[in-house]
Amino acid sequence: MTPLSQRKQQILRVLVEEYIHTATPVASETLVRKYGLKYSSATVRHELAGLEESNLIFQPHTSAGRMPTDLGYRYFVEHLMRESALSLDEQRLIRHQFYQVQDQLDQWVRLTASVMARLLHSAAIMTPPRSNEGCLKHFEILAVTELSAHLVLVLTDGSVKQQRLLLDRPIRQDELSALSARLNSLFAERTATEIDVIASQVDLSPVEQLVAHTISRILQQHGDLFGDVFYREGVINILEQPEYSRLGPETARNERVRNVLEVLEQNRLLPALASHLRDQPSDGVQVIIGGENEWEEMKDVSLVIARYGQEGGVGGLLGVIGPTRMQYDRAIAVVRYMANVMNELLSELYGGGGGS
Repeated sequence: MTPLSQRKQQILRVLVEEYIHTATPVASETLVRKYGLKYSSATVRHELAGLEESNLIFQPHTSAGRMPTDLGYRYFVEHLMRESALSLDEQRLIRHQFYQVQDQLDQWVRLTASVMARLLHSAAIMTPPRSNEGCLKHFEILAVTELSAHLVLVLTDGSVKQQRLLLDRPIRQDELSALSARLNSLFAERTATEIDVIASQVDLSPVEQLVAHTISRILQQHGDLFGDVFYREGVINILEQPEYSRLGPETARNERVRNVLEVLEQNRLLPALASHLRDQPSDGVQVIIGGENEWEEMKDVSLVIARYGQEGGVGGLLGVIGPTRMQYDRAIAVVRYMANVMNELLSELYGGGGGS
């Protein structure tokens, strides 16, 4: 992109800020009057035409003002946005809330999502903390029918996993219990990689091979920060935004509502994020704006997300999702602060292994 002049940058910045605040296309006269620009309306209109040619803003129809494009929001976030931070009162209130729940990991996750949703009036998402690689503590196999059994795994981080096993022959409970005792002695405190190595070196029966393969697969999936489990809070907040409640034709609004609900309710969000975050550093906040995402259902929303925890240790993902007309400076400040809070809590809980 051709670098913007200082004048174009100033006009783009106030246009984006005004549109974020009002959700209404912005006229040149509004910018001059409200923001005290030292240019005439004619000059501002000329610069707006140039910004439109650069695909940073657009005019929804001839008589309307201008609105930012996804590219315009991206330029704003990377070059024009002012830094923001939570007030000391907000920080004290948040830390007091965490102090009240003490060392309850599941409550930390729910509280973090709730705080982000409330502060930003958006939907918040968060994956529970998990280790970089799952490690088995103990497992049991319970007979269900003659040809099926229930596998229950307890991992060293306290997680419990369950899986149905389909057997190729009838097996009684006493045989399953004996099999469990033998394999527990081999697999306890082992990761998926270590279990695969052991299984390749030890003479295992077909049923034992099935159990070993299933445990290994569960441990591998557990170590994926982008697994299929995440918490969501404040979905109703998105639906109250003008984009979903009053802007545009009713059919278009309904389509936007359907898309965002599908993304949040059908667990399609984490796979969409994975391609953006797998190769990103574990520190820092990332902004994904509208059409930058490969998923068509997410073209009208933006995400501000961050990893929490420590590379190679226990951690997860947290962030917010809202319309592209998002208060990005505030969202980045909140997400960054909550990631730091979780880093500190995990560091205390795991003796330095979970925080940075």
